[in-house]
Amino acid sequence: MKKVLLSAILMLSCVLVFAGGATESEVAESSDGMITVTAARPIPNDISFPEGDDLENNVWTRLYESELGVDLVYEWMTPVAQYDQKLNISITSGDLPDMYIVNSAQLKTLADDDMLADLSGVYEEHAAPFTKQVMMQDGGNAMESATFGGKLLAIPKLDSPYGNTNVLWIRTDWLDNLGLEVPETMEELIEVIRAFTFDDPDQNGIDDTYGLAINKDLWGQFASLEGFFNGFGAYPNIWIEKDGKLVNGNTQPEMKEALQAVQELYAQGCIDPEFGVKDGYRVSEDAGQGKVGAMYGLFWNMGWMSDAKVANPEMEWGAFSIVAKDGEEAVVQMPFSASSYYVVNYDAEHPEVLIQMLNLALEKCFGESAQPDIYNVDAQGNAIFEYPFIYSEPPMKNLDAQKKVTAALESDDTSALNAEEKGYYDQIVAYLDGDLLGWANYMNYGPSSSMAVINDYVSEGRLQSDQYFGADTEGMTRSQTILDQTQLQDFTQIIMGADISLFDDYVQSWYSLGGQQITDEVNEWYSER
Repeated sequence: MKKVLLSAILMLSCVLVFAGGATESEVAESSDGMITVTAARPIPNDISFPEGDDLENNVWTRLYESELGVDLVYEWMTPVAQYDQKLNISITSGDLPDMYIVNSAQLKTLADDDMLADLSGVYEEHAAPFTKQVMMQDGGNAMESATFGGKLLAIPKLDSPYGNTNVLWIRTDWLDNLGLEVPETMEELIEVIRAFTFDDPDQNGIDDTYGLAINKDLWGQFASLEGFFNGFGAYPNIWIEKDGKLVNGNTQPEMKEALQAVQELYAQGCIDPEFGVKDGYRVSEDAGQGKVGAMYGLFWNMGWMSDAKVANPEMEWGAFSIVAKDGEEAVVQMPFSASSYYVVNYDAEHPEVLIQMLNLALEKCFGESAQPDIYNVDAQGNAIFEYPFIYSEPPMKNLDAQKKVTAALESDDTSALNAEEKGYYDQIVAYLDGDLLGWANYMNYGPSSSMAVINDYVSEGRLQSDQYFGADTEGMTRSQTILDQTQLQDFTQIIMGADISLFDDYVQSWYSLGGQQITDEVNEWYSER
């Protein structure tokens, strides 16, 4: 009986170790070999590897083995474009690995069907303090979106919503050429746009410039219109609260006023008449060739202009806060922070491994002991951060980097910088010493940079986040594509001269083509939060 009792106690001890009380090293040490975990994932586009490596054998899979005692085995991988279809088939058949990546609609389906492991306990037990801090940097919305009925059923893949807000980019050398000040209101900005179009800002004696650049999709990363519209209190493509309910920004009257302002600039010749066939990269080429003087876009936009700066050192751009009409203070829209989710199958033996992998990803890329040249982007330009199964970017990473780099520039003390921040610092110092290759990072992280502008947005409370962050609703799945197509078609026609009353027709169409159903579904979610 004593032997039986001792055997039972030993077995119970092993069960308790694996049930949640184990540290990373204890998980590895408490098995007779490697823990095998199966997974599925998309294959990133244009991914490259050091010689001899691939997605199944690389610096990250080797780290999983050495640090966690985990052998990660991919049951299948497929290119990004085919991944959702392949996964939907697997979900239907029930043939799923231990861990895989899902979109918001797939997450809701799996949650409704009780096919996912509850990660609440293992997250609380195994997530490192740095991990918990990072995962709340967006205010907790992403983690809330992964929680169903009080259970954490997924780990959101975070991006920086702050890094996806607009700043206003202006050719400051053109301002100087024309004796103009930086605009502080929408009215002043429109005057600058006109001057950049008609007053020969490059002083070449030729009528060859446009004041405002926009891309063919109207929205996006480079030469977009979100920031311009925000200056009119309009918020395209996000949900905002109004009178206690959520409304779609695309349908609000402020959108009509903003569209009319863009239409007037186009009619006056301040916008390239060929904008409708130019994507953001093509517009960046025009900007680099000195054809445009102002545009809205993301904090990294000057990265696409680096070659142009080297070719034309006299070109100077500045990053500025979004301006509003009538001297009001602009509130800038900010997208939701989660792009996809990592989940664990309901019957997986070791759900804690997902959290341990997340700890590693955040620490090795962004933590105090980070080695970004090994685990993030290597010297050959390989995107090492695409290799691990799970990866997230701290939402505040770039904002914090700008503050710390600027402080180091002022104090000449780099002791507080991590490896990534020290890289930015070194490039900025090189630029200030005459190396134009460091210009883009000076524009990103320097004292008067785009990230400094966004830090001001945060400190001043001037951000409007998307108020809907639930899963795609049934109406979205059915109607969102046609709604997006209709918006682009009608808005482009208005900008190019169609009667502004077309906006009213667009709003009616939006509701009849599925927008009303989506609005009802979104508000049902909002009322149940």
